[in-house]
Amino acid sequence: MASPRKPTRTRSSRKKRRVSKWRVFLLTAGSILAIALSALLIFVIVAIVKTPKWDPAALTNQKESSIVYDKDGEQIAVLHADENRQMVESSEIPDRVKETFVAVEDKRFYNHFGVDPIRIIGSAIVDLKSGSAKQGASTITIQLARNAFIENPTEKSLTRKIQEAALAIQLEHEYTKDEILTFYLNRIYFGESSFGIQAAAKTYFGKDDLTKLTPDEIALLAGLPQAPSGYDPYVHPEAAANRRAIVLGVMKDAQIITSEEYNKYKDAPFAYVDKVKEHRSLTKNTSAVSSGYKFPYFVDYVVQELQGENYGLSPDQIYNGGLRIYTTVDSKIQEAAEAAFADPANFPKSVDSTPVQGAMTVLDPTTGAIRAIIGGREHTTALGFNRATQGTRQPGSTIKPLVVYAPALEKGGYFTGTVLDDMPVSYNAGNGTTWSPVDFDTESSGWKGRITMRYAVENSVNVYAVKLMNLIGVDTGWEFGKKLGLPLENNDRVLSLALGTPEVSPLDMASAYGTFANNGVRVTSHAIEKIQDTNGKNLITPQITQERVMKETTAYLINDLLRSVVTNGTGTRAQIGNWAVAGKTGTTSLDPVKYGNKTGSPDAWFAGYTPNYVGVVWMGYDEDPDGKHYLHNVFGGSYPAQIWKKVMTAALEDKPVQTAFNRPPGIVSGAIDTKSGLLPSSLTPSQFIRTELAAQGNFPTQVSDVWVEKEIDADHPTYLAGSKTRNKVSKVFLNITDRNPSLTWPSDEAPYRPPFEVYAGGGGEDTGGDPATDPRLPIPTLGPVSYDSSKATASMAVSYPSGSESLSLVLYVKFPGQANFQVFNPQAQPGKSDLITVPLGKVGETLPGEYIFKAAFKDPKTSKYSETSPVARLTIKD
Repeated sequence: MASPRKPTRTRSSRKKRRVSKWRVFLLTAGSILAIALSALLIFVIVAIVKTPKWDPAALTNQKESSIVYDKDGEQIAVLHADENRQMVESSEIPDRVKETFVAVEDKRFYNHFGVDPIRIIGSAIVDLKSGSAKQGASTITIQLARNAFIENPTEKSLTRKIQEAALAIQLEHEYTKDEILTFYLNRIYFGESSFGIQAAAKTYFGKDDLTKLTPDEIALLAGLPQAPSGYDPYVHPEAAANRRAIVLGVMKDAQIITSEEYNKYKDAPFAYVDKVKEHRSLTKNTSAVSSGYKFPYFVDYVVQELQGENYGLSPDQIYNGGLRIYTTVDSKIQEAAEAAFADPANFPKSVDSTPVQGAMTVLDPTTGAIRAIIGGREHTTALGFNRATQGTRQPGSTIKPLVVYAPALEKGGYFTGTVLDDMPVSYNAGNGTTWSPVDFDTESSGWKGRITMRYAVENSVNVYAVKLMNLIGVDTGWEFGKKLGLPLENNDRVLSLALGTPEVSPLDMASAYGTFANNGVRVTSHAIEKIQDTNGKNLITPQITQERVMKETTAYLINDLLRSVVTNGTGTRAQIGNWAVAGKTGTTSLDPVKYGNKTGSPDAWFAGYTPNYVGVVWMGYDEDPDGKHYLHNVFGGSYPAQIWKKVMTAALEDKPVQTAFNRPPGIVSGAIDTKSGLLPSSLTPSQFIRTELAAQGNFPTQVSDVWVEKEIDADHPTYLAGSKTRNKVSKVFLNITDRNPSLTWPSDEAPYRPPFEVYAGGGGEDTGGDPATDPRLPIPTLGPVSYDSSKATASMAVSYPSGSESLSLVLYVKFPGQANFQVFNPQAQPGKSDLITVPLGKVGETLPGEYIFKAAFKDPKTSKYSETSPVARLTIKD
């Protein structure tokens, strides 16, 4: 039987099926869209319903003052802007002023209804292209609505944006454009505690009449609201001038001013600002407190932090928002710091009426809480220049533990007894030049020779630090410093980073050093604990992060090294009883291009800490316009350490004494040879053996090989013993072969410098008489000696007698002040060259005095020497 046929689908049935699928898709998409639109509509309605109550009085009324508290909840300041807010009528504001603000802030102000769709779309496109969300789309009306009615204007949410838009539309409905613009100009913050354009005109130009404002003055005022602190001409004149020039360009393009006016005013000086600044600098006020509230530098920093990108509060909210601002300041420590900075005895005498300035930051390393800030010896204006947080200077040697010693210990292979040679070294500085670092006391005290890391840290030895950074790599040190929070730039990736050439603030340094005190964990430094509204509701709680940036063993080794600085090194003035105090001094050098051979320092630093607190002190002049304002005989271990001690003594007054830093597992110790950094050998003299520390795995296992034993002539101890020597004794010497023989050895190594020739009588000026001498060999003759100071070389001709063709020439040189001849193998040789050239040192550093030369032949087959030639002499005068 035939199987039944499957029904055949007709063309119409297939079409119906396709239509059915398309219909299902449309219904589904439509349903999703309807649901989304409904949800969006509900969201918008809810947001509008929750919009703050419309209160026209908020446009003109002053709000409640904000209160600032210390860490114990005690009130320290009341913030308000009433004294520096002056309301003006629309008729008192020139049309040119209004036109400029509209051109800069909201060029379609007169054409939109409070919200500018074109601006919103444009900003969104720019954000999408850049991948950021930084473009603003706020109109002048929205800015007014935000500052007048929104409880938390810094909140970034869609709800707040909808509420702002709703309020802006209502403002446009209730008031004319001119009224809105007038409200705006009376409320806006211009920096320097100035609210409203009238107060700003008085602050920056000393003018009460707005009609007398010139185009450059109008441009500055119109440019300030974007970043009042960043464009403040009292603090950042260059940034203010650049911003003003941009606004003048906008005014010219909008035909508010002519091209002639633009050219006339674009480089105008800040005459009134400069006059006020000069008056401030001449004010003789030895008190660190001259504000209307306690702790002005600390409170200023808090306000600046609130206005910064982390919190983004508007100045109006800070000063008139009724906030309760709880800070980290410790009143006892802050008062001690202010007392120390108010005492003239803690500062060196100035060269004139311009005072030597200073700054200090103290923080708790375990929490990151800033306990005290002093930004100068006097506080002259609210939100003025704060040297502790805004002043950046070169830190000198205080940077060494941060970018040299800690990264070396963290890297491994180094420990507190690692030995390097403090002797001259040169590095390629680019452009065909070399850089030769020196120590601050090299000229007066000479080179220090082979020293340990501990000695280098204790005595702030520059050459050791540079050599160590070169060994670990500049990138390693730079990256480690960045991990500690130092504001290093790419152009700081150079070897001189080891000596503190970047610019940092005392707060930067205190935060970085706090990582050592906190056992290798970096905590966000902060001055604000929390912010509440008038009703006690928390508005802001800082996000404090903790990050381990080094091993506990690394932090401990640094603590131990810096403890030695205070007990035995350059920081002894910072000692506080039995407290465990670690610290590092730093002093910068004058630029020889500007100052020539003058001695002095632009900066002096002391960075110190206990297990409880870390504090950093900077001292110096703000600027040196005439080449006379720099520190004389002031070092980090002097006045800065003295101030540090006074403040820290008060800070630690009621705390139990801690005599040591916590020692973690993984630290080993043992005896080392301080001239090799290895285990002592049987020849190591006892005075060169000491105990050092290392992280487990980094303590040396090799025995020292720098000591050798040789026989000397007891009757002539600067000579080796020969076969005819009557009285021989054995003596231990340092076997250092990689030093320039013209250099003077340091005092602790000089007695161990080995002799190189055998005494043979006759005053010791020839080497004959020993079986190593073959009298049958010919003797060379030296010609007169000439000196080339540009190359620091001596040259002389040598004559080769018959029979010397198969011999090699050996030259002996005795340098000024040395008892022994040094041996050279010159390039001049029989059959090759008859001109001897000898390096006598580095260019510009050749020792003055008499140089003595003599020569001999050596038979390579028998290793015997000829008699030495008659001596040739060269005298170099100082």
